[in-house]
Amino acid sequence: MKIALVGIIKNEAHDILYWLAWHALLGVNSFILFDDDSQDGTRDLIKAASLHWDIRLFHVKEHSLDLTEQSHLNRQRQVYLDALNAIHDQYDWIGFLDTDEYAKLHVHQTLTEFLGSMEPDVGAVALHWQTYGHNGHITTPNLPPFHSFSRHSTQDEAINRHVKSFIRPSFWQKDEWVNVHYFPLKKGRYVTSSGQPINWSSTRGITEDQPDWSVANLMHFQNRSLEQFVGRARNRKDIQLLLDKHELTQWDEVEDTSPRRDKTVDALHWIKPVITSGTLVALEQIRTQHTPEHGLVPPCPRYNPTHFKIFALYPKDPRRPGLVNDLLCDTGDPNQPNDDFQLYMLQSQKYPRAAFLFGLDGSHTIKDFFLLHDSRLSGLPRYDILPVIAETAIALRQQGGFACRGQFLCSPPNEPLMPNRMKVALWECFYALPQEMMPSGESWLTLPAFGLAEMALQSPAFSLKTIAALTEMDRKTTAWLLPLLALYLNEVQHKELSSHLGALAPFIL
Repeated sequence: MKIALVGIIKNEAHDILYWLAWHALLGVNSFILFDDDSQDGTRDLIKAASLHWDIRLFHVKEHSLDLTEQSHLNRQRQVYLDALNAIHDQYDWIGFLDTDEYAKLHVHQTLTEFLGSMEPDVGAVALHWQTYGHNGHITTPNLPPFHSFSRHSTQDEAINRHVKSFIRPSFWQKDEWVNVHYFPLKKGRYVTSSGQPINWSSTRGITEDQPDWSVANLMHFQNRSLEQFVGRARNRKDIQLLLDKHELTQWDEVEDTSPRRDKTVDALHWIKPVITSGTLVALEQIRTQHTPEHGLVPPCPRYNPTHFKIFALYPKDPRRPGLVNDLLCDTGDPNQPNDDFQLYMLQSQKYPRAAFLFGLDGSHTIKDFFLLHDSRLSGLPRYDILPVIAETAIALRQQGGFACRGQFLCSPPNEPLMPNRMKVALWECFYALPQEMMPSGESWLTLPAFGLAEMALQSPAFSLKTIAALTEMDRKTTAWLLPLLALYLNEVQHKELSSHLGALAPFIL
């Protein structure tokens, strides 16, 4: 069975990779996306993702000269009909979702299983909305919407009678259109997610009966944070969104944290290689535009690094960080044997306030990890060191990512570590223990990444030319080191690096 998802997107750089990851993990084979003149780097992120998945991206303005003068609804009609006509014979099922809508399955593991459970005479399946509130967020949160927004409206909320559809294109009445919610069929039945007949209201696409959430539904993050609500109001010129549509108590009656428990880390695993691929493309652009610096001399691996120090990192309240499915978590008493992972901090000698987190596994190999509430996925996330408690311990404040203002890294007992605290108390304090050598007794410079970093930082005129030289030697390791290397660029060149990375930057720097 082949499944495609069609959607129109506009300025979704913050969430588009999460939306793609969610539905790719559910079994969508292809994404047919029409960009409505995004200005925030959305297209660049999709192009990076298309290196790993079948994603076909079209620009609405280039798609048809007529679209720019049409209303939003007419533009939707033309784009969806053209997409259906172009791909109707390539897929068994085609879904039509916006990027604030996430298909949630309660009985099946994948869309293939769910749609495969429908009777042969079913021509379309309607998934009801389950509309979510803002969870108190004013600014845009760092994490995916299905993690950040956990409170939704009740089943009797009228807005939830709206549906979006997955249709069998061979059952569709060719060239017929009603609206984005409903597609006319030439044969077959239109059913709910549990396979029941639909009692439509006077408007097709809105049911007369209460929503059917028993087997599947659409998590609809319509408003999200107040900041995102304002962005949506700017994007939608065809409707007027007033603040009373973003009431503080709207759509938050029921809490459901299962999506964050089941899907967040899986989505981050899917996105990470996308970010890496996009970073490699940016590094190649830098290499072609800047003549690589020559004469870099590899350091002697028998010596200690001179441009940075390494510390083992522990919560002040005696516990030990470890990994759970690559998510950095508190794993309990530090005296308990844990040979699989150790958290470290790299401190710059030139900029001693700057610290970069990394880990080693049991074989003393660098092991990447995820931090909740921190969007950086490429390695070495940067934090600022703040001495506390008469300088016997430190606090670490996030520097970079999507964060509008850095918060302190917190290590609550038996929970994930995350930078989500505004003030420093016990759980925000860490001991940083100097590590002159690796646990194996070897110099840190025997690790290829740190040998490369030491070689680069020895350059008397560190610049993008230095990064271009490292890229020629080892692109992947240079991509991993990029947050550290960016620290040593002057302001102009740092801005140039950020421009090459574009919308990727919050996932890296």
